[in-house]
Parts: sequence; structure tokens; C-alpha cells
Amino acid sequence: MTALNGLLVVELCGERGQYMGKLMGDMGARVVKLEPLQGSPERNIGPFKDDKPDPNSSLYFWARNTSKESLTVDLESPQGIALVKKLLKKADVFLEDRKPGFLESLGLGYEVLKKTNKKLVMTSLTAFGQDGPYRDYKSNDLVAL
Repeated sequence: MTALNGLLVVELCGERGQYMGKLMGDMGARVVKLEPLQGSPERNIGPFKDDKPDPNSSLYFWARNTSKESLTVDLESPQGIALVKKLLKKADVFLEDRKPGFLESLGLGYEVLKKTNKKLVMTSLTAFGQDGPYRDYKSNDLVAL
């Protein structure tokens, strides 16, 4: 048994937030990573196994996404949104790193989700928070330094 055994974590993260899910998966949680239909853009970042570029052989992607399951979903379709909502009804944790307001525009904001899953813990990783005067500022790694 591990620290997070039995938890279901749904991750909607790109490059910035995928390490959160990796750590939770490594500690025993079941982590389901949601990817766009064409796969996560990080799958195209090298280096690649045997130096052969392929979305399924990115060492960069593998290193940050161990201990996870992957599910492709179309967030631009009603069916895709319904699938995410169904999954989040059962989830314990929702990890996301999208721009502030993005999830709300899809009907997946915390205020909506907590009505169907009162136990859901949602973690949003943004550079400057979800609200306030800097919420829409762009950021990069230097800001964290």
C-alpha cells in the first residue's frame, strides 16, 4: 500500500503541470491524463528513443508521465465535455494548468464541478493565480526564478 493508493486523479495539464500528476501516480494514485485527440504536444519534444522522432517514443514525455493512464478527449465537442464531467464525478483530485477562465468557458470550472462531486479537490497551476490584476499576464520559467 502506498500513500495515495485508492485515489483517482484526473490531469488536464501540459508542460507546466504534468509533474504534479507524475508525483501523485508515483505515490500510488490512479492518474488519468487527458490529452487532445492528436496527443499531448509534449510527445513531440525530444530526445527520442533510438533517436527516431515519434509521439510514442519521446523520452521527455515519458519522464514526466510515468505512472499514468492516458485518455484522448475533444474538449471542443459536447461529447468530450460530457466525458470529462462523467470522469470528474468519480475523481478525488483534478489537476489543471490552463489559462484562467478556460475551464469556466467549457463549463468545467470549480463552482460547476463541486455541485456534482463535493469531495473533489481541484488544483490549478497558473503563473499569477485565477483572479487579480495579473491573472492574464504571460509567464515563463524565469518568472519562477
